Amino acid sequence: YSPMFREEVIEKDDTHIIYRDSYGVLCKNDVSIRSLPMELEHPVTDWNSWKKYKEFYDLGTIESRLPEGWDDIVARLKKRDFPIRLGGTVGGFLGFPRQLMGVTGYLMALYDAPDMIHDMCDTFLQFLLHYYDRILQDVEVDCILIWEDMAGKQGSLISPDHFREFLSPRYRDMVGFAKESGVDIILTDSDWFVEDLIPLIVETGVTGMYPFERAAGNDLLRIRDAYPEFQMLGGFDKQVLFASGGREAVERELEITKQILPRGRYIPHLDHFASPDCTWENFSYYRNKLNHIIEEM
Repeated sequence: YSPMFREEVIEKDDTHIIYRDSYGVLCKNDVSIRSLPMELEHPVTDWNSWKKYKEFYDLGTIESRLPEGWDDIVARLKKRDFPIRLGGTVGGFLGFPRQLMGVTGYLMALYDAPDMIHDMCDTFLQFLLHYYDRILQDVEVDCILIWEDMAGKQGSLISPDHFREFLSPRYRDMVGFAKESGVDIILTDSDWFVEDLIPLIVETGVTGMYPFERAAGNDLLRIRDAYPEFQMLGGFDKQVLFASGGREAVERELEITKQILPRGRYIPHLDHFASPDCTWENFSYYRNKLNHIIEEM
């Protein structure tokens, strides 16, 4: 999804690295790049910088974005026994402008430069529709993901009005494209507390969401009761797998899984990546117990 800028190391010492990534964002991280970076500088700050930047999303670049050996990849994927998802990090209509402008720059621009945000969203939408269409000419796809990370622990980063103005029209276009292409699963990805966002997402025709982080207060039973047809993935609190947790904590969390699984449209797994804080003992216990629950359903 990036303009494929060449990544460049600006400065590096024994503990930290400063580099410019493939989006043109100047980042600082620990030398092993084990966490999300501190963003020091962003390539889009106003209309002029955006007009220059959008040239890198010329639709003539689509073919060059396909991986090397595409024909061989296509042949292999036609024999696959696993699902394929289109969409990943930065593949959304809040995620994209925020990546180019930073969180503060993006949120300010919603008020100060709404026309520019609309143009960024429209440019990215057309890019995605053409890119996905090119892939779908050769490969059957099972799911499309709209990646946003558009919430914090207190709730949505943007208001319902801003969601409906800037995101909803592009979501509906993506849903329409997906259905015309034979893809009936369209998911949105956002961390932290997302319950206030779900009704806005449902309005657009998006069929599901993940990961439903429990530490942020998301209640899977409450969500399932309110939206029985909404597809949910994740929702198991990874924190109970930390060294401070234990089997009793795992069992309590799995009780929620037992109540939701029979109601369908749910794939249980951790509410985010298994972090280094998770112990192998706790993870193994959780995974074996979950396998047993699934087998009994």
